[in-house]
Amino acid sequence: MTLSLTPQITTYLEPVAGKTPNEKVLSLLESYLAAQIRACEREINEYEIKYRSPFSEFAEAWEQGHIQNRYSHEIERDYMEWEGLVAEKGRWLEHLRNLPAQV
Repeated sequence: MTLSLTPQITTYLEPVAGKTPNEKVLSLLESYLAAQIRACEREINEYEIKYRSPFSEFAEAWEQGHIQNRYSHEIERDYMEWEGLVAEKGRWLEHLRNLPAQV
């Protein structure tokens, strides 16, 4: 795939880390992926504080029936959202791992 950039966009790439346009685009992608991971982590941290455990422990306690009122709307919703955030963070991390390293 070839990406062509207008001179106006190229001007905005000047302050971005990297010597070549490819390095600059990789730098932007890395920053974007890192920001997505941090956003997931912030939301995950809210659930970890609320339930005083990481998701893996909460899920195990859920499965064993140790979570009081686990079928209440709030707790079920939290479980699904938390589980989704953990999965989303994993997908962003995978994209980051697959991003070519800058030389």
